[in-house]
Amino acid sequence: MARRRKSHTTLERRGRFIFGLLVLLTVAACMWWPYWQIEQVVWSGEAARAQALARAYLQDYHAAQFLASDGRAAEPLRRAMTEQLARFGPLRGEKEPRRVQFKPAAQGQPQVPPANLSPFEESAVQTFLRHADERRRWQPSGDALLFAQAFRAEAECIACHTEYKTGEIIDVVFLDLSAREANKTVLVNRLMLLVAGLLVVGFSIAFFYAVFRYSVVRPVRHLKDVADRVSEGDLKVRTEIDTGNELQDLSDAFNHMLDELAKSQADLRAATEARDAKLDDLAKANVALFEMNQVKNKFLTTMSHEFRTPLNSILGFAQILVDNPAVAADAKLLRYARNVLSSGRMLLEMINDLLDLAKIEAGRLQVRCEKVSPQDIVEVACGMVRPMLAETSLRFTHEVDPAVPLMMTDATKVQQVLYNLVSNAIKFTEQGEVRVAVRPVLDAPDAAAAAAQADGIAQTLAGAMTRGAAAATTPLPYGRGSDSAAASTPAPAATPAAVAEAAPSRGGSPGAPRVTHVAFAVADTGPGIPRDEHLRIFERFTQLDSSYTRRYRGTGLGLSIVKELTGLLGGTVTVDSEEGRGSVFTVVLPVDSSAAESRKAEAATAADA
Repeated sequence: MARRRKSHTTLERRGRFIFGLLVLLTVAACMWWPYWQIEQVVWSGEAARAQALARAYLQDYHAAQFLASDGRAAEPLRRAMTEQLARFGPLRGEKEPRRVQFKPAAQGQPQVPPANLSPFEESAVQTFLRHADERRRWQPSGDALLFAQAFRAEAECIACHTEYKTGEIIDVVFLDLSAREANKTVLVNRLMLLVAGLLVVGFSIAFFYAVFRYSVVRPVRHLKDVADRVSEGDLKVRTEIDTGNELQDLSDAFNHMLDELAKSQADLRAATEARDAKLDDLAKANVALFEMNQVKNKFLTTMSHEFRTPLNSILGFAQILVDNPAVAADAKLLRYARNVLSSGRMLLEMINDLLDLAKIEAGRLQVRCEKVSPQDIVEVACGMVRPMLAETSLRFTHEVDPAVPLMMTDATKVQQVLYNLVSNAIKFTEQGEVRVAVRPVLDAPDAAAAAAQADGIAQTLAGAMTRGAAAATTPLPYGRGSDSAAASTPAPAATPAAVAEAAPSRGGSPGAPRVTHVAFAVADTGPGIPRDEHLRIFERFTQLDSSYTRRYRGTGLGLSIVKELTGLLGGTVTVDSEEGRGSVFTVVLPVDSSAAESRKAEAATAADA
């Protein structure tokens, strides 16, 4: 629906208001002085009229006195003054003037004003007496004009009035004239001035409105209409303003902006189409890669199973050969049999790693939580590496703190994690010691806080390893302030009842320490790992020595599988190592992995939602 076009824009109304206000203030400022000066001019004219009346009255008075004294002698004067006296005739229609004669001043004394004077007359007389140059005073009073004219003795006056001195007051004439015509004149002049001002303001506003509307408002409104059409999606519309000023420059800039916008939109449309085509290609490639990955995983799983059956037979026969007294008697045959056995075990380990990797990528690994003893888990994992230790001179110890409680976790996966870490430690350590320590972590709200507490265990264990066998009995701290001590020999297996009895209760009294996580630390005195490689060693198929002549064989999947399994159980794995100082790998797992698994499932469901 088309919007209704407003007849007057806000810009017009505001422009008219501001300009009208400025014109009104300017005209008012210009007319303020004439407005008040009109009254002064009119009253000054009335005062001049009153002065003429006073002079005419005094001359008429003197002429009358002269004619009364000697008629025959004054006849020529009467005829000479007839015309002048006739001119004063109309002035005698006013109220009768009042003449007050002053007496000459006594010797050394000022003139004394006469008595019975009105307030205005008294004020005028006092002014005349104080100021010798003052000759008239006037004061408007409603519809009347009060006027006083002083006649002072001059040189020609002293000839007749010999008793007066020059400058002394002889007569004062008081007039009470009607001021109605003067007030009317003031009012009319002021009204005419106001009307003229209003006409100036009105014509100025009308002229400004016409010019402003044509030269400013119309182009701006045209720009707004074009902008509205552009906002509705019409990029073909253009402005048409030919004013020859800045508004035309604005119009040209607006048109240029529309050209650039249309060009950018076309480029964006082309880029979007190209991106969509690439996304289609990527989607097809992704589907193909997914299918290839499925084929690869299926192949690895199938071939791993197929390889393990004959390989286990080879390992069994090789072990029989090694244990055969006839072969043991021949050093060369014994060496060959042991090489077959060790190579077969290495191949089996690689196949197991590939099978685990395939299961992880396929998402077929399931966590089966049950209540297990960490002591039993460590015993089983350490038993799995006994054959590897038989071929070395390493010291191997493991210990489980009695305060560690039973865990609700997947024992098989924890054993595999420990086996990978311990087998790596044995493989990379030529001499010295490999130690496994299990400690409880208290009151950790999450895995990150538990890992931060476990850093203290790892650092203390690393310090004990570097100090040698003498430090093997050094107590290892755990959690917050426990006094459990480590042993340099395998700790006696703790029964589930004993472990549960020694561990702090998970539902104990308020404020009591609570075991929330368990830290499994594996330390060795091997070559160590540079700090800049700590993150890279957990990547798949990654080894520090990647050359063809590398000393330590393997697939580079062990630590990657450790990281994946630890994350699956809701835990974390960290490494504390420096080159030449051995390594400590610490796995921190929650006491109840089923709760962690539930939280992960809820988070995944919320993310999908």
